[in-house]
Amino acid sequence: MSISADQVAFITGADRGIGRALAQRLRARGVKLALFSNNGENLRKTAREERWSEPEVLLDVFDVADSHAVRCTVDRSLAHFGRVDHLLNVAGILYFGGVLQCTEEQWDRTLNTNAKGYFLMAREVLPKMQEAGAGSIVNVSSIWGKRGAPATLAYGVSKFAVEGLTKSLQEEVRPWGVKVTSIVLDKVDTDFRENLAGHIDYTAEQRARMIQPADVVDAIVWFLESATTMLPTSIELDAWLWK
Repeated sequence: MSISADQVAFITGADRGIGRALAQRLRARGVKLALFSNNGENLRKTAREERWSEPEVLLDVFDVADSHAVRCTVDRSLAHFGRVDHLLNVAGILYFGGVLQCTEEQWDRTLNTNAKGYFLMAREVLPKMQEAGAGSIVNVSSIWGKRGAPATLAYGVSKFAVEGLTKSLQEEVRPWGVKVTSIVLDKVDTDFRENLAGHIDYTAEQRARMIQPADVVDAIVWFLESATTMLPTSIELDAWLWK
């Protein structure tokens, strides 16, 4: 499948980092966008800076862990565009702390945002993709969803859940012509790590050796344009210059 101007992509966490970089790339290719974030100020600022506006780009502010808000937002976006070709689950949150430091509130918020939010978004868009007999879902995951994460316990557990969700969806939606994958990321240079401040700091030299948002977008776009006859079940990006 090739990316074309008649397509529509829904992107969560679109106000910054990977989500913003992904929106920039797809919009430059003519794709219409429904952009979602729980930070309305940042999302509107991003849209102004990028000069995005209706009818090609819709903005909506909500919590991906709120099932009612997800349903209403997806319904509005589908009513506006009439279709959805790509769901890009980018929204996420990260806290520092192992089992003795992680609070119950942090645990709940992390699992609700990083795992439940992906499930809720997929559940709402899949009937439209099933009807169309085509579609793509990308779940942004992490190397910490494949190995233990003692310094960021809740985050690691949430990404294990994302990997399980991805694998289960792949089997369920295969007969519908819908492709699902996870992008498994090593260290990426974004401000996503803001909750680690005071615990883990990186120098400018270290950040230069990290994966860049544009690198992640390259991988996602490759998946979106991959042949319908094959499924990249998971794409792992290693920060191979890190030491």
